[in-house]
Amino acid sequence: MRLIKGLIFFILLLSGVLSRPLQAQSDTLSPLSQKELRVGVNLQPPFIYKGEKGVLDGLSIRLWRTVAEDLNLNYKFVELPEDANISALENGKADVVLLGEVTAEAEEIVDFSHVYYTSRPGIASSGDLSLSAIAKGFFTKRFWYIVGILSILLLIVGTIIYFVERRKNEDNFGGERSIAHGIGAGFWWAGVTMTTIGYGDKAPITFFGRAIALLWMLVAMAVTAVLTASLVSVVGQSSDQTIHFPDDLRNKKVAVVKNSDAAEYLKMERISADEFPDAASAIEAVKSKKQDLVFHSLPSLRFELSNGSGNSLQARSVQAPEKLYAFGFPSNNQFREKINSSLLKILRSEVWQQELKRFVPEN
Repeated sequence: MRLIKGLIFFILLLSGVLSRPLQAQSDTLSPLSQKELRVGVNLQPPFIYKGEKGVLDGLSIRLWRTVAEDLNLNYKFVELPEDANISALENGKADVVLLGEVTAEAEEIVDFSHVYYTSRPGIASSGDLSLSAIAKGFFTKRFWYIVGILSILLLIVGTIIYFVERRKNEDNFGGERSIAHGIGAGFWWAGVTMTTIGYGDKAPITFFGRAIALLWMLVAMAVTAVLTASLVSVVGQSSDQTIHFPDDLRNKKVAVVKNSDAAEYLKMERISADEFPDAASAIEAVKSKKQDLVFHSLPSLRFELSNGSGNSLQARSVQAPEKLYAFGFPSNNQFREKINSSLLKILRSEVWQQELKRFVPEN
């Protein structure tokens, strides 16, 4: 009898020990699915903005909705004043904020999820080249350096073809003409052949002359491609589109969004700028030639340009401090690890890549 009682006691004890981890896990996860989380948001396109009928949309909104669906979370969005994310987490007004900027100072106060987006500053300016900008390209040292190198190459090829052809091809390269005239004829033939114009007024007739001509035709194709790219580069660099950041901004009419990080950065660099209420109005000022360029968050610029705010403008990144975006949580939050696990899975998915292309298009 004692043996049976002891066996029953051992079984009960063992079942209690084994059930503790499962019970503990259940206690940890159940609040996550049962509690209605207050999700703090503030409007910052393309991450968070109001679409049709005032419905919240954007890159961060769609990411959170995917995470919430994966974890079966209950939540409601709570609009926060600008730059109130950290204080909302501290004061208990929000359980999560979607657009938390990861900084060392903020990390001492709150916790962050894995970074889901790295934002670079950018510049939007006109993509058109003016006639004056093109004309400037022909008065640069680099342009004349290219012309000089090309002339030497044509002279070398022209000289070779002259000495090969001059005895058996007197009509084109030899005859009574002087050496200077003969080399000049070869120079002309090399230039005409390189540009594929092919007047046909001069042509080699000897075996070695034609072999050299065939080789030069092949080489000239590569030379022409390099020459074209170099000349385009020279004209582009002489135009107003090349900005040496941030020094060149001192001589430009710069538009920034009021109270933005870009505006603060220019103040720190002591660069004057005109402030606008939002990126769309700043882009419109550049489009109407009232400003030279917009300095703002590159994702925001690309989002606005892709939505037709200024399709004649081009946006490109500059070397300025980056911003890291992540979900923010109150310090020592018990939900963060579970949300991080779901977040990592989503960030590796094809769906997330498609969302990036949708809201932050490269072109």
